[in-house]
Amino acid sequence: MIIYYKFVSLNNQEYKIERKSYILWIAQFIIISLIFLTSNSCCCQPPDINQLAVEYLQKWKLFYPSEALAAGDKGSALRFEDFSDNNIQKWIKFNEEILLKISENKYKYKLLLDEKIDMKLLERKINQEIYKWKNDKAHLNSPSLYENLISQAFTHIIARPLKDRSAMREAVTTRLHGVVRLCQSAVVQLENGAPERSTGAAHSLKNTAGFYRSGLPDILGAYFNDPSTNNKFQEDIERTAQSIRELSSHITLKIIPGSSISDQLGKEKYNKILRLYTGLKIHSLKLRKISSDEIKLVREMIKKLSVEFFKSKHPGKYAGGIIPEKCIQYAFTEMESHRVNNSADFLEQFKTLIDEAENFIYKKKITSIKDSRSLHTALSPSHFAGAAIGGVYPAGPFDPDADTLFYLPTIPDDSPGKVKDGFYRSFNDHFNKMIITHEIFPGHYFQLKESSRNPHIVRTVFGDDLFIEGWATLCEQLTLDRGWDKNNILTRLAHLRKRLENAVRAFSSVQVHCNGWSKERVLTFAVEKGLLAPQFAENLWHRVINSPFQLTSYFLGFRKFDMILKKREKNPKFSIQKFCDRILNSGSMSLDLIEQATGS
Repeated sequence: MIIYYKFVSLNNQEYKIERKSYILWIAQFIIISLIFLTSNSCCCQPPDINQLAVEYLQKWKLFYPSEALAAGDKGSALRFEDFSDNNIQKWIKFNEEILLKISENKYKYKLLLDEKIDMKLLERKINQEIYKWKNDKAHLNSPSLYENLISQAFTHIIARPLKDRSAMREAVTTRLHGVVRLCQSAVVQLENGAPERSTGAAHSLKNTAGFYRSGLPDILGAYFNDPSTNNKFQEDIERTAQSIRELSSHITLKIIPGSSISDQLGKEKYNKILRLYTGLKIHSLKLRKISSDEIKLVREMIKKLSVEFFKSKHPGKYAGGIIPEKCIQYAFTEMESHRVNNSADFLEQFKTLIDEAENFIYKKKITSIKDSRSLHTALSPSHFAGAAIGGVYPAGPFDPDADTLFYLPTIPDDSPGKVKDGFYRSFNDHFNKMIITHEIFPGHYFQLKESSRNPHIVRTVFGDDLFIEGWATLCEQLTLDRGWDKNNILTRLAHLRKRLENAVRAFSSVQVHCNGWSKERVLTFAVEKGLLAPQFAENLWHRVINSPFQLTSYFLGFRKFDMILKKREKNPKFSIQKFCDRILNSGSMSLDLIEQATGS
């Protein structure tokens, strides 16, 4: 148009006409451009993270009904997992579609902090799912995948039964039939499995079959109390138990002998999954270095405090010199001597500690958030199918007012004396006093309950393990720093011993999976360098093999929280109450966003 104007406009008359045309063209161009830009801005708004999360969670509940049930979705009791290849391929495709929506937009716009938090959690979860099913092919290579689901298929139905009896019967029947189908699917699909993990899975399945046959009817039989439903229930129980036994035998006879997968992941795979799990740019070499440094630091702290304790018991007696290692042993022996010796007293002790911890956090103004306690505390029940372990099981965002389950680790009162003694030495009075702040107030129970009410539901369902365990571990320290247990040295030593254990867990995770450490070497290191209590040293190898990345969450999470807290405490206007309130109100997030989210 401009060229046409220059060469065609030869006389004055023509010039005026062409000038008018040119001005008109410019006006039209501006109008069209504005229309385009306006429409473009409407079509290319930043992605609605909440909508993506809702869309994802709807499919997630269908694919993982047992996890959804654990998170409080009662409707999921009437479904059970389908890990057939066809269903898995659909799940992979869906995850890839959602990931593409995130990837196409996340770098184009300046997102709000809340959007960043939710997007990062959702994106990480999706990447984990794609790796699990597409790269790792868990349905083909992991007997533990099936064992974990089958052994816990009824945990949350038993703990939180449906109010309607007919719905409860339907849920039980659906899940029994679902377990049978899953066992059959596993027998057809399983091709491989790491020997030790597979052996553990087969053993657990064998025990689970026994529980289904003898334990489940006692717990659920009351819902099938007329002859017609009871006979069918008994048939379903027997069929399910038989299917579980067949899967256990299949793993033992077919999978383990031909296994070509190592229980040790190797550096490349370990580093890949470490980054997927943590959401951080971290390498095994760095993890080994910082956990090794932590081991040295905490050992020195334990040594110093143990000497102080020894001197308090023997004032002026050893002016000529004290051997620190003997002081450590002396202090730990004294710590472990304070303990109960039966399950009834153990349970009663924890119930008392819960009340004391709740009163303490308000008295010391650690938080202003009030709790209407909805907590069920009990010994680890029989429906854990032999896995007598403890833990906090939150109600979840789909039913936030339901009871959180706090199950204590247990050991039968008629256990052999040495075994029973080792258990209660590990769970001594000082350890229990310290750990209640980790597990309940203001740790897991309190944080997870507040998280379940958070409007950003993705933070509860797909909460960051490093955030969750890091916060709970920080609670041990910040309550002790404010006078929990009246500054008892042995309770502080119990915390330091656990802090040392957390570093040993992370360090051992790297050494086993990247550097080939054997079970014997791990246990020796755990006892000699890690100063682990008997019960925890015995469990370490099993957890390193089965949960190598979850083991890193305590150390990495606490390290970040501790760094932030120390930095904030230098500010004269710092308020521990405001700091804790912000964390508890935030839900959960990736470690690299905590500092920004908790303010100054």
